[in-house]
Amino acid sequence: MFSWFKKKPQEKPPKEVEEDIKDDSELEKNGIDPIDQIPDEPAQEEVLTDFSNDYPGYLVLEKGEILALASNFNGFQEKDDTRHEFGHKKGGRICSDQVIQKKLRSIGKEIVKQIGRKILSGSLNLTKISFPIKAMIPKTALETAVHATCLFPFYMNRATMETNPLERFKIVVTTTISSFYYTNTFLKPLNPILGETLEAEFKDGTQVYCEQISHHPPVSYFLVVGPSNSYKYYGRYDYDAKAGLNSLSILNKGKRSVVFQDGQKINFDFPNELYSGTLLGTLKQESIGKMSFSDEKYGFYCEIKFGDVKKKPSDYFQGEIVQNGKSICKVYGTYLGFIDFDGVRYFDHRLVTPHTIFMKQGNDSLQSDHKKRLDLITLKQGNVKQAQVEKEVLEEAQRKDAKLRKEHEKILAKK
Repeated sequence: MFSWFKKKPQEKPPKEVEEDIKDDSELEKNGIDPIDQIPDEPAQEEVLTDFSNDYPGYLVLEKGEILALASNFNGFQEKDDTRHEFGHKKGGRICSDQVIQKKLRSIGKEIVKQIGRKILSGSLNLTKISFPIKAMIPKTALETAVHATCLFPFYMNRATMETNPLERFKIVVTTTISSFYYTNTFLKPLNPILGETLEAEFKDGTQVYCEQISHHPPVSYFLVVGPSNSYKYYGRYDYDAKAGLNSLSILNKGKRSVVFQDGQKINFDFPNELYSGTLLGTLKQESIGKMSFSDEKYGFYCEIKFGDVKKKPSDYFQGEIVQNGKSICKVYGTYLGFIDFDGVRYFDHRLVTPHTIFMKQGNDSLQSDHKKRLDLITLKQGNVKQAQVEKEVLEEAQRKDAKLRKEHEKILAKK
């Protein structure tokens, strides 16, 4: 029954382009305009990628199987330094699909021509810019946001079975960092629409809810409720995005919390993201900076620093768990491979597989549900031109709504 923990066959890594990464400072120093390096392509009115098979290879297990898997987990035996085949030699994950990379760069060149080169200066907040729908995939921002829960059925159920608060703390750290490889994508979802909602569930009974509560800045609130209310995970996604000559930076500002039935509460944030080689060289994504986890009840605190391990790629990290100021445990690994606490392996990319999340649709969902967006529906049908029309209708309605809200706020302020 536990064949899900068998090592998966190794994928053959794509050949990296010889020119490697071209960072912003290098291009600026040498007077290279990355836009000029992208060949002109005929305008394509086609969907960026096919999502007829949303999550290939993800587990679809029944509740009993999931709980048994979690109950029998006691760490992995592996001790080797393993890393995903798509890891770049200097750190981060490369875009392995050259067709997608070519399309993204061609669309990027179009956008720069339309908006102007100021978009590459780093001075514009990209969350305030309306991109053409051809630059997006037929998924909403809410759906990609809740994808971060893809390992919850395994790890969070295991956490609820733990009576040791330190073990629980370790598992929350593990399930958070191990999801990075699956959730940090090179593809842009549809812009969120104020008031849209999402409802989803996993086979174990975990319920997932999300709502877009602000458009500028884009803020999504979410709530995840474990089976039989065994835990609650909630918080917000809140970020800024800026582009450089050959890069894209995502500055995460959201906060998250998980609360268990016995009152243990763990708070944490997220690191920033850097996409380099967006127009020239090797396209890759990295999680950078640091993130922290805290538990006031038991005095636990853990700061994870990415790219701080000597002679290792930037996706490696290290840190320690301290309790009331005293170090009690070391953590080490890479979000592209493994996570060890004091030498005990809690995550190994060869042995852990995400679980499929099921979106509630039709009569089971609200009228505000993200799946009912006409731009999403037409984009999935492959009608890019009509999808752009539907997108503009939604955005115009949103602008009118925002104007009314501001006018109402002024009226309230005068009272």
